[in-house]
Amino acid sequence: MRQSPTSPLNAAVQEAGRKLQALHMTDIRGCADKVDTANLIDDLDAICRIVDPLIEAIGDYAHETIGVPVSALERFKDQLRGALEGNATFAIEEAGEQAAAYLREAS
Repeated sequence: MRQSPTSPLNAAVQEAGRKLQALHMTDIRGCADKVDTANLIDDLDAICRIVDPLIEAIGDYAHETIGVPVSALERFKDQLRGALEGNATFAIEEAGEQAAAYLREAS
């Protein structure tokens, strides 16, 4: 893969990297509850808010440089969010519900 230090995408990648490094992810200690579940989903959402604009910028750059059609640019929007919603988020919600049910039964 050929990369250039002058690519206009470099700034977008570096900004995304700074934002990702600044994230403070959920730290679950003890038995997880609904708040922990919501916090994990919020973590995923925070990552999507950082990464999805980068993917969209790559689509825009591909449009400008290699002719990806405008009609295809929609395929670069909210890609990570679309992959996680109903998949990873569902798995977290389901596990959270099971943990909550276990805690109710144990009390």
